[in-house]
Amino acid sequence: MLWIVIVIALSSIWLMIKGGGLYFRDNDSAEYAPIKRKGFYYIAVGASLMLGLAFWNEFVYKRSQSALDREEKRIAAICTDVVKAFNKTKEPIEASMTEMKSVQFPFLPKASSKAIGQCQFVIQATVEATYRSGGTHKKTYEAQVEFDRTHETWHLRDIKWLDE
Repeated sequence: MLWIVIVIALSSIWLMIKGGGLYFRDNDSAEYAPIKRKGFYYIAVGASLMLGLAFWNEFVYKRSQSALDREEKRIAAICTDVVKAFNKTKEPIEASMTEMKSVQFPFLPKASSKAIGQCQFVIQATVEATYRSGGTHKKTYEAQVEFDRTHETWHLRDIKWLDE
């Protein structure tokens, strides 16, 4: 991409120099008028290319860079969001508790839940499960969760039941 920008910039500079050489000669004869007009066209095309390149840089290239920066900040925020990781553990935990009629999760995970780096989390929470036959039981689990930055998907790596 950079080489295209350099070629366009150098071409526009060359066109303006060549056009200036043809346009600004001290010859006002009628035979020289078409050559002078040609020089003016070279200057106009070179200046248009240079202005187009400047506008492209300002309004297209820089905006795409700021979009990339915003995306990196968004991913970095996800990689430290323990609550989002906790919410991603709910469905697999509920699916693993097949003998239960219903499973209720707390609003937030335990304070010992943390991000351990590289978009990986250790989540601890206590769920209140209701048996199909009746009665409730509290179970505490620790789950290792990972966020894949490239595909933007969550993966539950390990579940340990702490009170068994």
